[in-house]
Amino acid sequence: MSQHYILQSLQFVWKSSKKWTILLVIAQVLQAILPLALLYLTKLIVDALTEIGTTNDFEPIFYYVLVFGGIQLLLAFIQNYQQLISETQQQLVTDYMSAMIIDKTTSIDLSYYENPKYNDTFHQAQRQAMFRPVQILRSLTDLLRSGLLLLSLAGLLFYLHWGIALILCVFALPIAGVKWYYSKKVFEWERRRTSLEREAHYLNQILTTEEYAKEVRLFNLGPPLKAQFIKVRATLFGEKLKIGSQKARAGLLARSAEIIAMTGTYGFIAWRTFSGTITIGDLVMYFQAFQRGQAAIQQSLTALVSLYNNRLFLSHLFELLNVTSLLKSTEHPKPIAKELSEGIKLKAVSFTYPDTKRKVLEDINLTFKKGEVVALVGENGSGKTTLVKLLCRLYDPSKGDIYWDEAPIQNFKLADLRKKITVIYQDFAKYFLTIKENIQIADWERPLNKEQIELAAMQSDAGEFIEALPKKYDQKLGRRFRDGTELSGGQWQKMALARAFYKEAEIIILDEPSSAIDPLAEAAIFEHFRVLAKDKILILVTHRLYNLKMADKIVVLKQGRVVEEGSHKALVAKNGLYLEMFEKQVE
Repeated sequence: MSQHYILQSLQFVWKSSKKWTILLVIAQVLQAILPLALLYLTKLIVDALTEIGTTNDFEPIFYYVLVFGGIQLLLAFIQNYQQLISETQQQLVTDYMSAMIIDKTTSIDLSYYENPKYNDTFHQAQRQAMFRPVQILRSLTDLLRSGLLLLSLAGLLFYLHWGIALILCVFALPIAGVKWYYSKKVFEWERRRTSLEREAHYLNQILTTEEYAKEVRLFNLGPPLKAQFIKVRATLFGEKLKIGSQKARAGLLARSAEIIAMTGTYGFIAWRTFSGTITIGDLVMYFQAFQRGQAAIQQSLTALVSLYNNRLFLSHLFELLNVTSLLKSTEHPKPIAKELSEGIKLKAVSFTYPDTKRKVLEDINLTFKKGEVVALVGENGSGKTTLVKLLCRLYDPSKGDIYWDEAPIQNFKLADLRKKITVIYQDFAKYFLTIKENIQIADWERPLNKEQIELAAMQSDAGEFIEALPKKYDQKLGRRFRDGTELSGGQWQKMALARAFYKEAEIIILDEPSSAIDPLAEAAIFEHFRVLAKDKILILVTHRLYNLKMADKIVVLKQGRVVEEGSHKALVAKNGLYLEMFEKQVE
């Protein structure tokens, strides 16, 4: 599995930056070969200088120095441009991985967002995915460069004495072992503490973002939440410091052993020179070879540890990428009709949220006919919004079936089905885009139609305030970006309603969509929807029961069950739960 992670990560790097990957590998190979030439040239220069008294010829030394300088210039050129190559490649891979994660997170089921384990995975994947694949490549190319250099230097030192090459390799292993062990320990700590990291991030978000700014000031939440944030961060800091301290102590012992071996090796090389076995040039070459060999083996082992470390952290990314949809789908989806011919039916539908036991909906049997206005009413927690989620196929029923005309909705492609449905929730999203983009976002694939944009704005009662804005339909909304204009709560809600008018959907669902709009404007908007829905299905989820005289049918839910169903007049005559709720609002 680990090899699979590494290979797949390299595929990500290759797909996103082929040219830059080739350039990086070439740069690493050259940096492995050229230092050997510098070592040999250093030996030649020193030996030539020691013999100059007998030869009295400076010309060879001049050429050695000239070639030495040329190689140094080439190395400087490679090292300088390698930084540009690395930065460019990093940016390309980051953008590629960001797009991949966006594709995944926008396609997975809504249920995953309500799962703490998934949120831990997503948090780590989002942090790691942008740079780990590139680090995998860096580790492998570093291993290639340092490995080639090490093999060459070890061969050179073996020629001097086999024991030196052995010492060079053996005494570097304890340091690598320390890094390997503590890489795994840090990974396990981060996995275990992801939830606490997310809590710290959440507290920081409350204290620093616009969404919470008013209540933070109104309720004076700054001091207590800051204290809680500091406490969480202190816990994380203390635990990581403990691991870091243990790693430092173990690293010092391993490094001490390496230094002792290095000192002995230098003494041996000096003795061989003193005894006349090797020349002064050889002394300089072997000294530098051993130093560079130490550096090369450390780089090789560091690259191996880094490869292992990155492979561990990439498991979060692949956990996210391997998430599969829980929504059932057919292998051969059928094309969905352009228009509904009959309507939507729910047969014996029950639903329980994943990882819970309580039934939110139980044995629901309903029919929504084409051209009908249906209202869903009930107390909070009665299952109204959950029923809407099932109609939109954000979830599948735990039991029972939902039919589009006579076909189960699982027979259609999910994207095709959702194109036929438009929903405006009470907690609708605010998009800091232009007004026309805010409206068009309901049907982004459709070419922008200015006339329909303006008509949708007029129908949602937004046209008047839009025309008063400096840039009208090109006005950017919100204050997050330059030249943006903030809207009132009611104006934002009208923008959301305009999206419902703009999208050419067969089912229009309004889930408490007008809570911030005054009753007169709300009545006018609902009348527009009534006209729009003459050949569609309009579903209203609302607590404002005085609007429901316009509904053809009212469905009353209680604790996940349908307890009453009928017109306003029929339900009032029934003298049940609906009448009780209606009279309370009238009072």
